[in-house]
Amino acid sequence: MRDDFTMNQVVSLTCVYLSPTEHYQLDCFIGQYKNTRNLQTVHNINNLLSSTLESYPGNPPVMVNELNAWLDKTLGYRAAHPEFLLDDA
Repeated sequence: MRDDFTMNQVVSLTCVYLSPTEHYQLDCFIGQYKNTRNLQTVHNINNLLSSTLESYPGNPPVMVNELNAWLDKTLGYRAAHPEFLLDDA
């Protein structure tokens, strides 16, 4: 792992890393998670995800695949197949 990546770690779960140099802000990650699990119509999903993420046991930096897997296990969701995520436009 690169030195600047380990030295510039976030101190709380404010962002989620895609790679050592790219990251999502937490609100963008939540949007991505909702879209890939087709959860847009679930009542109060933003609050559920936010409150669940507050109890994330890992330490920063957190990779997106790691957090996706933890949320899936914790909440019981699964990623939707990409063909089902296409808009009917």
